Amino acid sequence: MSDRPLLTDRQEAIYNFIRKHIEDKGFPPAIRDICTEFGISSPNGVMCHLKALQSKGYIQRIQKGENSVKAQARGITIPGVTSGGFSLPLVGVVAAGRAIETTEQDDRLEMRDLFGSDDLFVVKVRGTSMIDGHIADGDFVVIRKKETCENGEKVVAMVEKAMTLKKYYKKKNEIQLHPMNSTMEPIIVDPSREDIRILGVLAGVIRKC
Repeated sequence: MSDRPLLTDRQEAIYNFIRKHIEDKGFPPAIRDICTEFGISSPNGVMCHLKALQSKGYIQRIQKGENSVKAQARGITIPGVTSGGFSLPLVGVVAAGRAIETTEQDDRLEMRDLFGSDDLFVVKVRGTSMIDGHIADGDFVVIRKKETCENGEKVVAMVEKAMTLKKYYKKKNEIQLHPMNSTMEPIIVDPSREDIRILGVLAGVIRKC
């Protein structure tokens, strides 16, 4: 905005870094991220730039009842800037067996980084054909877009106009789409007579408890 005070070159660079981080990852960078990016040795040096950006109206900083660098780093917002990603706080590791000692973390789990690709889509599962593969009715499955796959991979396939999630096996003259449910039979497709396309392979499962 033209009515805001001008930024120094360093302030503008830090502002643009924060803005891009929010847009790409869905959350602001930590103080240490800014230190690393710009070769600033002291967190206090970063805080000075953040205070300047705030006083000039470029960012807002949400205080959370404490003065730690951690809280101040994660409390940055930019008016009108929304995220292009989705992330959740990653606070540590929890044991599923014997309890383990853990330390507090100031990280976030970015969904796109978790699955290692932007070339993803999500479908909701209906039915129990994949229940033995720990994929239940109502789950959301993350699919990596691919037009080819290997035998035994879990895929989303389009058969004629019907979409299905199954294990893929290519035989000599047919394609078999196997459920992971011992009570169900595989779908047998003759590619010379039926249209079948692979839309993608399974990358992950999201379940709301």
